[in-house]
Amino acid sequence: MNIQAVVKCIAVAVVVATTGIAVAQQPITLRGITPWTPDYDLSKGFFTFQQMVNEKLKGKVTVSYVGGPEVAAPNQQFQALKNGVVDVLLGAAAYYRTEVPMAWAVQFVQKTPPELRKSGYYDLMRKIHLDQGGVIYLANTAAGGGAFRIYMARKIDKPDFKGLKIRVSPVYTPLVNALGGAPISMAPGEIFTGLERKVVDGFGWTYTGIDTLGLHEVSKYVIDHPFYSLDTVVLMNKAVYDKLPPDVQTALNEVGAELEIRHSAYMAEQLKKEDAKLRKLGIEFLRFSPADAERYVKAAYDAGWKDFADKNAAAIKANPDLLPKLQSLGN
Repeated sequence: MNIQAVVKCIAVAVVVATTGIAVAQQPITLRGITPWTPDYDLSKGFFTFQQMVNEKLKGKVTVSYVGGPEVAAPNQQFQALKNGVVDVLLGAAAYYRTEVPMAWAVQFVQKTPPELRKSGYYDLMRKIHLDQGGVIYLANTAAGGGAFRIYMARKIDKPDFKGLKIRVSPVYTPLVNALGGAPISMAPGEIFTGLERKVVDGFGWTYTGIDTLGLHEVSKYVIDHPFYSLDTVVLMNKAVYDKLPPDVQTALNEVGAELEIRHSAYMAEQLKKEDAKLRKLGIEFLRFSPADAERYVKAAYDAGWKDFADKNAAAIKANPDLLPKLQSLGN
């Protein structure tokens, strides 16, 4: 043993002897954020990810929760991730599709996240997020096809919105237009009054949460032919990811794959529970004839893909194979 090594050993021995504390490497802390409050259903994916990382990489990596929309507005969180203000983001493509336009395509898939990983869609999305957004795509925490529905204040028996005013966000506008309805842009907090005053006849919403805003009191029907997928994902800052040891990167990728399996099962169970809850609240489920149901769902996807293609015309023109590839791998 050379003199430098002996001196180093003595120094460490002195530290241990005098303080009783061994010198150890501190775990890496990854700061995370969500667009919604912690108690919201769609935030669950972040906390499952946090638990899995903290267990699998104990002593090496820990994930801490910085906060939700009170920390940064949902549409500003992607930039916070890119700029290194936070390290991990449970994001929704709707909030960052300006930065990663092709991320929006996940809305029109019909496969579950584990199926998307097997089909090659995950690898394509990982490349898209790296190329367009400069971030690492770790996991899809959505539920697959069938996460959005139209809720109505009046009963209808066929897929025809002529003469109807439907509250929309950009998600629902193509379908409402395709079925001849009048799309009305309205903030979530205004929907109750809009229905009550007959400003709108119905509204688009995700599969869960209408009772949170009391909307079950003024919309007694739901068209029970769901469409589209949720668009929630776990993303990571590239610079932080690149600095991690290879074994930690591998472990995080493994967590991402396992998270998709666990969260898909969780979301499927939540959707069943939501249906049971809505029935108890007095919501009537409207079912069209098989032919009309097929026409309704087809109209949703056809109109959605067309809107996507129109708004991403330049990117698709530059890469003509991309759109059919997204469609074939996702459905």
